[in-house]
Amino acid sequence: MKWVQLLLLVMLIGMGTTATAQQRLVNNQEMRQRMSELQLTLEQKRRLAELIRRERMQYYLNQKALNEILTEKQKAILLNWRSKRDGLKCDSIIKKR
Repeated sequence: MKWVQLLLLVMLIGMGTTATAQQRLVNNQEMRQRMSELQLTLEQKRRLAELIRRERMQYYLNQKALNEILTEKQKAILLNWRSKRDGLKCDSIIKKR
């Protein structure tokens, strides 16, 4: 029984670490190469990570405020617009190209 508790504790710690881990700034090889060419110092990397963290938090807070303002019907319309935009089905985007 002790080993089960130990295993569960290790799993909990592992899941917590994974959940709070910072996602990579860039995912593709070309962008990683560009970032490495900049040769950022540790201080610059720290400040850049802080900036990204703030940006993500602001996005989260904006979404939270938006959800409080909009009705369910308006949220559905907005979601539809976003899906069209992400799929490049929006007329204004197609006309610009």
